[in-house]
Amino acid sequence: MLLQQSCLNDECTETRTFVQFTPVFLTKTQIRTDVKMESERKLENPGKMYFYNNFLFINDQGKGIHIYDLKDMANPSKIGFYGIPGNFDIAVKNNILYADNVMDLIALDISNVYAPKIVKRIEDYQNRYGNYDPPTYYAYSIRSNQTLIVDCTDSNFQNNWFFLGNGGIAFEDTRAPANSVINSNTGNFSGTGVGGSFARFTVVNDFLYVVDQSTLKSYSVSNPNNPELKHTNQLNWGIETIFPYKDKLFVGSNAGMYIFDNSRPEAPVLLSVFEHARACDPVVVHDNTAYVTLRNGNECNGFINQLDIVDIENVLKPKLIKSYPMQNPHGLSVYDDRVYLAEGVHGFKVLDVKNPVNVKTLAEVKGNHSYDMISLSKEVLFMVGDDGFYLYDVQDDKSPKLISSIKKGQ
Repeated sequence: MLLQQSCLNDECTETRTFVQFTPVFLTKTQIRTDVKMESERKLENPGKMYFYNNFLFINDQGKGIHIYDLKDMANPSKIGFYGIPGNFDIAVKNNILYADNVMDLIALDISNVYAPKIVKRIEDYQNRYGNYDPPTYYAYSIRSNQTLIVDCTDSNFQNNWFFLGNGGIAFEDTRAPANSVINSNTGNFSGTGVGGSFARFTVVNDFLYVVDQSTLKSYSVSNPNNPELKHTNQLNWGIETIFPYKDKLFVGSNAGMYIFDNSRPEAPVLLSVFEHARACDPVVVHDNTAYVTLRNGNECNGFINQLDIVDIENVLKPKLIKSYPMQNPHGLSVYDDRVYLAEGVHGFKVLDVKNPVNVKTLAEVKGNHSYDMISLSKEVLFMVGDDGFYLYDVQDDKSPKLISSIKKGQ
């Protein structure tokens, strides 16, 4: 009431801190350029990671891919940077790297990692909105911290997020998404690498699977140089991630988990959907159990933070075993009876999930932002977050030890 009276009697303002996302639009000419190795580019905005043949690929959101040599894991060596506008996702098969390039899908020959070569471009594989006078297309957003003075007569005064006049969006700093796009495999498939739980690209044998906001697309890569679209599964809006396990594909959305039979890899068949509260939703699987994190955040319209453990022994009728409250769960990885769970600004947790109705926290590692995890082996864990990449020794799962890191700005 006092606030309302001050608005009526006099001017009132409030100084608030926001994280602002400003969209970048590019022309097709700017988008469809050759990919070249750059040596001086520093890691600015870490996104998704992928491990292949001792090479670590870290996406710099919307701008391209950093490549590091991890033969000596204690001393990562920077190789260079591939500039790919609008890139967020990566998958590799037999030295062909598949990457999104705004509305296009490109196949990049990296047999000589220092001299990448585009061997195929599939134009307009996904729709991207844009401005049409002149024609430009949304590529990515630039994240920045802003302090704004908001007048109490402003329609945004009571909101913790709002749209900006330039087409951008601002989130109250405590609710900002971890990444500027509000959008893994097990590594057991021949000739491929390992991705994280937020992956939208994955390769299984001779097929590349790609999800966007509403579809699952299957590309034949029996000839890795020449991906060919074979089938499109139309899904509901809000698709986020894809995770292959044995002959199944698990697709995470902000409203549930889709389970596909992949025994006919050209055209996966939907078996069932496990529905949950609306929230951000990456998923990983081991044996007959799926692990799903639900996270609040305006990009997902969710209001809960928890880990769901789901029984998928009968894939036609997945059922919830138990939910566990978390602080701010993001990506996760599973290895045998251990789950490594990213908790954003709270670091990450090591969970003993041997008994799914009595999950125990073995360790909490704080001090760095954690966005996604890859449990490469029983001994080695990869972590990426807003402030960089971290490699841990997890042989003692109660006391993970940092082996090396690649910090933002390096």
